[in-house]
Amino acid sequence: MVSFALQTALSSIQASVFTAAPASRSGIKIGCILQSVRRFSETEKGDSRLVKPIATGDKIPQPKTPICLVSPESASPYIQYSSKYISEGLSKTDMFLYPEFVSSTEHDLLVKNCEKKLKRLASSYEMGHFDKRIHNYRECSVGAWLPNKRGIGGHIAEAIGKTVDPNPVDLPDRRPQGGSAGWTTVGKYDGQIRHVLDRVWDLFPASYAWLPPHILDLHQDGEILPHVDNPDYSGFVVGGLCLLGPAVSTFKHVDDPEIRVDVLLEPRSLYFMTNKVRYQFTHEITVDPQQRSWLGQEVPRSRRISLMFRDAKEPAAGWKSLA
Repeated sequence: MVSFALQTALSSIQASVFTAAPASRSGIKIGCILQSVRRFSETEKGDSRLVKPIATGDKIPQPKTPICLVSPESASPYIQYSSKYISEGLSKTDMFLYPEFVSSTEHDLLVKNCEKKLKRLASSYEMGHFDKRIHNYRECSVGAWLPNKRGIGGHIAEAIGKTVDPNPVDLPDRRPQGGSAGWTTVGKYDGQIRHVLDRVWDLFPASYAWLPPHILDLHQDGEILPHVDNPDYSGFVVGGLCLLGPAVSTFKHVDDPEIRVDVLLEPRSLYFMTNKVRYQFTHEITVDPQQRSWLGQEVPRSRRISLMFRDAKEPAAGWKSLA
């Protein structure tokens, strides 16, 4: 059986390739594309996401185009760096937070449509995740919200000189116009959602390829145990757009838990972990009341949705090598 993660990756690629101009279809070897997404299926075997983090002193993977994310001043009340994090000279830019990234209206639109997708694709909460790191959750990916030019297939097509999605965002809901390729399935509000999410991807260089947005719905009694995201599963950044309830997320260095960052994730906020925080720090959202406090006040347990963003790993020889 083809894994859920592999199906998600393939759907993104197939939408890019097979809705492009006919001349572009023959220029991409499907077998090579399957190889490029093979790692997604591997993450569903046992505990394959629970890999050893990149050791202190080892070289952190760096993108060809540097990441230049700087949290706005409004983020200061919501991020706490431990004294040891500061004394070790670690960069504050490795943890990016943008409070109120979306408006209240946009927040409600996203929640409404996330719940529709979850109802159809993941109707029940799961008590255990395949990697044993998440409890009481449900999740699904939404390929329809990823513009084809930003996905893996779009980058392969562009690398071989083919045009994908000449007008990827400004499409009316339900009815693509102007012969624009790539939006074969357009939901009632998908056009509006693409406009919102495009602001997230615009924070990064256009050379980044993205995996489809991933909806993670955490029950009010759910928790995320400490873990480091497998660097073979995705690329240089992992982030999320926070919806519904607030939570405190804790990031601890794998070799020294006193080197830590605590972040209050309020609804409507956007966060990204990059560089050392992405590769050498565990992250968690716990049910422990001692860790669910902020400035001495307990943060109430409540249901929350994270719309997750991960970039895809580009082959060392570039996307053209897969064509």
